[in-house]
Amino acid sequence: MADFRVRVFLASSLAVFAVATGAAVPAVATAAPAGASVVTSSEVRTKAAAVVGLTVTPELLRIEERDFVYEIYRAARLRGEIAREVQFAALDAYNGGWTSLFLTTGIYEAHQRDLDREALYQARRAERQPSATLLGFELTTILLAYDDKNFVFALWERAASGSFVKAGAGKAFAGTPAEQKDFIARGIFVEHQRDVDAAKEAAEKEAAEKKLRDARVKAAAVVGMDPALAAQLTDEYFVQQIWSRDLAPRDSEVWNRAFHSRTPEQWRAFIDTGIFEAAAKDKVDGIKVRAAAVVGIDAGYARYLQEGPLVREIWTRSRPGSQVQAAAYRALQSESPARWRVFLETEIFVAEAADRS
Repeated sequence: MADFRVRVFLASSLAVFAVATGAAVPAVATAAPAGASVVTSSEVRTKAAAVVGLTVTPELLRIEERDFVYEIYRAARLRGEIAREVQFAALDAYNGGWTSLFLTTGIYEAHQRDLDREALYQARRAERQPSATLLGFELTTILLAYDDKNFVFALWERAASGSFVKAGAGKAFAGTPAEQKDFIARGIFVEHQRDVDAAKEAAEKEAAEKKLRDARVKAAAVVGMDPALAAQLTDEYFVQQIWSRDLAPRDSEVWNRAFHSRTPEQWRAFIDTGIFEAAAKDKVDGIKVRAAAVVGIDAGYARYLQEGPLVREIWTRSRPGSQVQAAAYRALQSESPARWRVFLETEIFVAEAADRS
């Protein structure tokens, strides 16, 4: 049966056509093998039918041998992939006129091929299912029919672009059979772990960068910098923008701290906390400068003094008997930093207004 596969192909194509159209299956013009008989016993038929689970009835035993083989073909089709070789051989025998030989030996040879193929597929399924599951695709019969090289190519097709798995599959495809088998059983999981580790590292890096961007945006609000610009700048350029672009007054603590930040650690400390501490000091200094101006104290000197000493300086310099002097004295007597702050923020200006009225 040297031309067996050719006849199987022709016969299978005709069978598909017949099933689809309802037409009778025409015979393929092939010569019957030498020694093929035209009559087989009931015992031969019964044993052959058992291969595909066909129940033999008296009616089946009485029909023509060729028709009996066709019934085996139909039963084999119902069994699907596990009886594929029997199906092809039965159809070939039906069309080729070697039905007796098929029933006596051909069906058992075909059945053995089915068993061998199923054993091979079972082994491949055990080897390949984990990698198929890893990439999330179904391990079909077609994929089981592939040799290791072509299965590795199937893995390459389904792997994510730019992944270590895809690169590893490409390398294995170009490698030896042993390397291809190793990739299927072990290598793909090694490369997948590399992908997992890389994704985790990238996520951690992105989270860290987002934290830095958010900190710059928050710090930018102190000096009115565009938040979109702040998010894009490095720490170094962010800090430089403040002192080189005069985003803060040059006599302010914000400008001073930005100007003196020269290392990555200083830039980060300034962005995270320093700018807010400096802004708070500038706010207090602003309060002191405005209050000190009421009695003519120099702004630089006012910034230098702490709030308690500044209140005392205001009391000393205020006009004797004035409301400002009286208010400063009451604040001093309280010995309370909170009362000093209230005096500097509001009471001194109320007292000044009273002196003018």
